[in-house]
Amino acid sequence: MGRTREKFPSRRMKPVFLVFCEGETEEIYLDFIRKTFRSPIKIISKVEGSDISSKLVNSRKKELKISPAEQIRVFLMYDMDVPAVTDKLFECQAEMLLSNPCLEIWYLLHCKDQRGSVTSEKTIIALKAAGGVWAKYEKASLTETQKAFLRDNLDIAVSRAKSLIMPNNPSTGIYKLIEALKES
Repeated sequence: MGRTREKFPSRRMKPVFLVFCEGETEEIYLDFIRKTFRSPIKIISKVEGSDISSKLVNSRKKELKISPAEQIRVFLMYDMDVPAVTDKLFECQAEMLLSNPCLEIWYLLHCKDQRGSVTSEKTIIALKAAGGVWAKYEKASLTETQKAFLRDNLDIAVSRAKSLIMPNNPSTGIYKLIEALKES
């Protein structure tokens, strides 16, 4: 009588997350998220600027030479403070992680529930006014204590962001990436 081998469920590969973003602030946050979730996030930063298009997104996907067995998810992380760029983003085949007015609204949602319309400058002022780890906030930089704060208050920020209406000011879609990372 032959031995039968127990069947194990096939292993699923983690999807590769390709994230296009516009600046250093987004790139630093994405690097922090990549390390936090230990996920394969490929960051394409600042290279495209206002020239973002579906054609460009597709050519960057091909350059990565990802095997057909791997699942790839494409995200666009941009601020909505430049209408010309925002219009181009909606033409691309990708998941939107747009922040209105800027990425700092996402950081602010870790501290408080922001409902009123704000400018980019007022968002940064409100973030610094939240005190604590944010009192000396500088763009394109995250201290270790700020990273710890973001990590500790992530679920609160996701909940607050989900209650905001895109593309109204304020709003952000960054929570979609966080949820996708948690699922994988």
